Amino acid sequence: MPWSSRSPGRPTEGRVRGIAWSPDGQFIATGSDDRTLRVWSASAFEEIAIVGVHQDKVTSVAWSHDSTRLLTASFDGTARIWAAAPDFDQLETHARNRVFRTLDEDERRRHLLPLTTT
Repeated sequence: MPWSSRSPGRPTEGRVRGIAWSPDGQFIATGSDDRTLRVWSASAFEEIAIVGVHQDKVTSVAWSHDSTRLLTASFDGTARIWAAAPDFDQLETHARNRVFRTLDEDERRRHLLPLTTT
């Protein structure tokens, strides 16, 4: 039976399509219909992190030989490599630096869709 959100103790949304043990035996990675790549503790079977999100269902998961990276494939037509243990502080800093500026009034008007009346 595939894991799903209805299976007890499995907090993914939808079917798990890919699963892989890390070569060092410490972690399990899963890829599922909810588009996520999740890493779990193999000893406690507790979710450690969601380390990646695709645009569509994740179909395959594989570990690098040193257990530091994960490869995923997806129905979105991409294959991606992820850090197995992302530096969340670095990711937050990177995301915050991507906030550029507030649009001025003229720019806001240009980018808004015109109102239509029927």
